[in-house]
Amino acid sequence: MAAGQNHLRLGIIGLGQAGAMIIDEVRAAHDLPWTIAAGADPREHAARRCAEEFGAGYRDAEELCRSADIDAVYIASPSGMHLDHALIAAAHGKHIICEKPLTLSLDDADTMIAAAEKAGIVLLAGHTHSFDAPIVTMTELVRSGEVGALRAINGWNFNEFNHRPRLMSELEATRGPVLNQGPHHVDIVRQIGGGKVRSVRATTIPDGVTGHIGGYVAYLEFENRVPATLVYDGRSLFDTAELFGWVGEGGNLRDPHSNERNRRSFVELMGAPDRDRDARLERGKESGRYGGATAGQLHNAPSRGERPHQPFFGLIVVSCENATMRQSADGLYLYDENGRREIAVPKARGGRVAELRELHEALTQGRKPFHDGRWGLATLEVCFGILESAATGRDVMMTRQVAD
Repeated sequence: MAAGQNHLRLGIIGLGQAGAMIIDEVRAAHDLPWTIAAGADPREHAARRCAEEFGAGYRDAEELCRSADIDAVYIASPSGMHLDHALIAAAHGKHIICEKPLTLSLDDADTMIAAAEKAGIVLLAGHTHSFDAPIVTMTELVRSGEVGALRAINGWNFNEFNHRPRLMSELEATRGPVLNQGPHHVDIVRQIGGGKVRSVRATTIPDGVTGHIGGYVAYLEFENRVPATLVYDGRSLFDTAELFGWVGEGGNLRDPHSNERNRRSFVELMGAPDRDRDARLERGKESGRYGGATAGQLHNAPSRGERPHQPFFGLIVVSCENATMRQSADGLYLYDENGRREIAVPKARGGRVAELRELHEALTQGRKPFHDGRWGLATLEVCFGILESAATGRDVMMTRQVAD
């Protein structure tokens, strides 16, 4: 990056569903101080389209990272490839945002962080929902002391995660939603709670349709003894959006029948021969990848247009000494001695745009990023604690936690 350079150049490693969403979000953020300069994907048609649209398209990450026209990379490749791609980026001096989960093991996360520190690059963990404006506002209210001391945090999210277009090997690798959606969930409560989780007690919920983990119930205790509970159920039965005016994850309106349709489709799909099932799942995935027919429009993904409401990653209820808070469709509800009042929260570009802004500030203003690699490792440790506690039936003590 040239000294004093304000507008930075981004390369995207992995042009699948997440890569397509990144591109959509960057396209819609006209004041973002980033330009997409290249993409890399083994699918020839995706690399070719990227070259046509952005000027450079590559078939592998090494080629992209060798380019002198890239300042940073967004790693949106399959989870099992995150470490390899981060090591390649670090070796070429490229700053990194890495999609969740950071890696598929704590040891690999340690290796990734060490490589970034040795190379002198910034590593950012991509936990998009802790940037949601209502979550940021609740965090600020807790830190200000305006609502009194924090007493408890409770989070519920029920949806159709396990029955979206993804291969069974992906569900196995991420233990269903635990390592895929868990980082969002855990990151939200760690941000509000100050960061340092002391212990985890949890169990997982089996998904009888796919045969993989379908959700989890977790009890977290912070070092200051504040408790947090997290419930996630991605088996396409109940939908938390029903309690929230059918506002979906990205702030768009959600189809009330999407869960039942997805579950019915997967029940039928799982009865098909493995080869037919995988082929159908692959076609579904391809339709949402960059270069596919409906990229960025799967399972109520945020559209390129303006969202009607605030994003909603399940219901988060924050209990403090003098008030309790939860999200509303457009901000927050605060409950205190005067009853309920709604706090309007201005819409802000959250998600991946907020991640890019955080990285930009780190690179151009010398600010230490909040969601750095060590923060991401601490979030991932809690997710693995959920799995370990579910397997052993015991409390799991945390050792890699960091404060906010």
